[in-house]
Amino acid sequence: MPAKIHISANGEFCDKDGNVIQLRGVNLDPSVKIPAKPFLSTHAPIADGAFFEDADKVSFINHPLVLEDIEEHIIRLKSLGYNTIRLPFTWESLEHAGPGQYDFAYMDYIVEVLTRINGVQHGMYVYLDPHQDVWSRFSGGSGAPLWTLYCAGFQPANFLATDAAILHNYYIDPKTGREIGKDEEAYLKMVWPTNYFKLACQTMFTLFFGGKQYAPKCTINGENIQDYLQGKFNNAIMTLYARIKDKAPELFDNNCIIGLESVNEPNCGYIGETDLDVIPKERDLKLGRTPTAFQSFMLGEGIESTVDQYKRTFFGFSKGKPCTINPGGKKAWLSAQERDAIDAKYNWERNPEWKPDTCIWKLHGVWEIHESGGPVLLKSDYFSQADEAVFINNHFVEYYTGIYNKFRAFDKESFIIIQPPVMKPPPNLQNFPILDDKTICACHFYDGMTLMYKTWNKRIGIDTYGLVNKKYSNPAFAVVLGENSIRKCIRKQLSEMQKDAKSMLGKNVPVFFTEIGIPFDMDDKKAYTTNDYSSQTAALDALGFALEGSNLSYTLWCYCSINSHAWGDNWNNEDFSIWSPDDKPLYRETRSKTLTREPSPASTATSVSTSKSKSSSSSQPPSFIKPDDDLDLDSASCTLKTDLSGFRALDAIMRPFPMKIHGTFEFAEFNLSNKSYTLKLIGRTTPETTTVPTCIFLPRHHFAPNHLSIRSSSGRYAYNTNYQVLEWFHEPGHQYIEICAKSKSRCSTPVSDDSSDLSAECIIS
Repeated sequence: MPAKIHISANGEFCDKDGNVIQLRGVNLDPSVKIPAKPFLSTHAPIADGAFFEDADKVSFINHPLVLEDIEEHIIRLKSLGYNTIRLPFTWESLEHAGPGQYDFAYMDYIVEVLTRINGVQHGMYVYLDPHQDVWSRFSGGSGAPLWTLYCAGFQPANFLATDAAILHNYYIDPKTGREIGKDEEAYLKMVWPTNYFKLACQTMFTLFFGGKQYAPKCTINGENIQDYLQGKFNNAIMTLYARIKDKAPELFDNNCIIGLESVNEPNCGYIGETDLDVIPKERDLKLGRTPTAFQSFMLGEGIESTVDQYKRTFFGFSKGKPCTINPGGKKAWLSAQERDAIDAKYNWERNPEWKPDTCIWKLHGVWEIHESGGPVLLKSDYFSQADEAVFINNHFVEYYTGIYNKFRAFDKESFIIIQPPVMKPPPNLQNFPILDDKTICACHFYDGMTLMYKTWNKRIGIDTYGLVNKKYSNPAFAVVLGENSIRKCIRKQLSEMQKDAKSMLGKNVPVFFTEIGIPFDMDDKKAYTTNDYSSQTAALDALGFALEGSNLSYTLWCYCSINSHAWGDNWNNEDFSIWSPDDKPLYRETRSKTLTREPSPASTATSVSTSKSKSSSSSQPPSFIKPDDDLDLDSASCTLKTDLSGFRALDAIMRPFPMKIHGTFEFAEFNLSNKSYTLKLIGRTTPETTTVPTCIFLPRHHFAPNHLSIRSSSGRYAYNTNYQVLEWFHEPGHQYIEICAKSKSRCSTPVSDDSSDLSAECIIS
């Protein structure tokens, strides 16, 4: 089983003896965003009312994975040396039938998924992620069940007419199943994030985090809607967590489940908007129809409005021809008759002041409709009492306190992972009781240019993090030129994110990149016809270069078991999966290896000493190491069987890394072009210094054991072929090791070696 993870005084993941370890893996998998029965991807057309009427009858069982296929998927991930899974789940999957009506069958399915993951080749670390994107799949994303929108008084069936949300489903021809529309009328690349600035999503997040302050008239069964929604959400999460503990306590005893994330990508909604009648200057993302908040209010009330439209250009987003939207008499709000039926169904009793068929913000005096003059904005600064910092340190902290207390009531030993808004530092929680010694800070990073333009631009890059956090007096200063500078810029951004997080939470809190990745459908899906993934490889290699320079733990977004070239990850045309069944022919499967209890030294491991070793200790490491000896390899991600079929851009995904450092990390870098790896560290001074190794995952895909050159400052080595692990027994103090593949020829297929000899002539002292 995986070894128990601890946190060092410097905020690093480590084992019980203080040896630094790295968590590396994937998000498994984005199919959890959509129901499995009926299968409702975002390219399923909305042909009738069943999409909304039957939303309480769906099932998510088999998402993320079909149970019978779990072993083969986990073997693939462990073939990359991965040891960690971020397991997303949605609120909708747990409570789609209605408030307090839990889908226990799905929860039991999740228990079985976790149990099977734990049973594959030493298991893996798993942490749970309550996932959402722009609130709900009914507002263009994923996460919350439909009834939460009804709870706020919305009529989602009218979101299209009122421009309250963009759904990919509306751009699919029911007859052909293909996307429809051209130019401005088409479903644009990466347009779904603009839903964060539409009426439905902004209202829901405002109510969820600030309903008591901004919508005091909105009460349900005696509770403000903020407390009602947060309570239901947290209860659903903890019902799942408690069921896992009750049904499969061994998952915790075996260190499979290591913790829970607070919530994916929280958003402030309208909170902090200074003028509801203009588009904020700091809003970098403007694509397609872009109404102001006030225009969204009017459209939601069925009032025609002319809004700006934006196009994506090489130089950013530019304003195009304005667009007039006529809701055609429809409103985004439930009529009195509709709301009465909904309230009866879910046993809701509302505040009598909460009128139906009315915009919540009109109800609270933000705007009104004059009989003679039409709509008038009365309080353009209604949400300006708070700014971004106030939201994070107050509204978000109030939510986090609630989930923290519920979680700690169930589990005092596992990690809780606090995730602030995207690309923002966390709240300052130092000296707060909700910051304990088992807290981790989650960061998300996507390179802005790569994400929005779906290409790897080697000429121009942007310091996305610096730009978002206003670290430049002029946006032009955030531009970097040349691929080498772009790579260094990404490394700098991740380092800055880590520094900013630790400055707010303390140096003893680890920073974990729980989402990071690149789109694979670059350059209009060119690679799917040419099999040339060089752009994707370069983009992923830049991320790897940035992460490993600071020894940052991460889980890539993502591994999607149902990915396809046609529809990507089956959600809003996203295609981030590092694996696809459509790419299985690209690589041949590697030979599965089977361990025996008494392997021969020649076929399993070799130990070689360097001629320049500075060691004066008489204690020597064993010259032969059995794979099943206790080398703490169980704490790393090691494989007995391997399968690399179906991975895209494998050269960049398959990377060497230090699984366990007997000391402190200083620096690491993998050079893909010449297949070399450098690791610098400060070795620990302990009685076992020369008998406890630093373990490096050294994949055969890049480093065939009989074609290696190794230089180091001191020590001896042992290479374990079955686990693809180089054990380096070094001295205390500043140490380095440089590993090179002697052959410069590039392999188009994974290496399956028949010999594990690390011969003396392959060692360069």
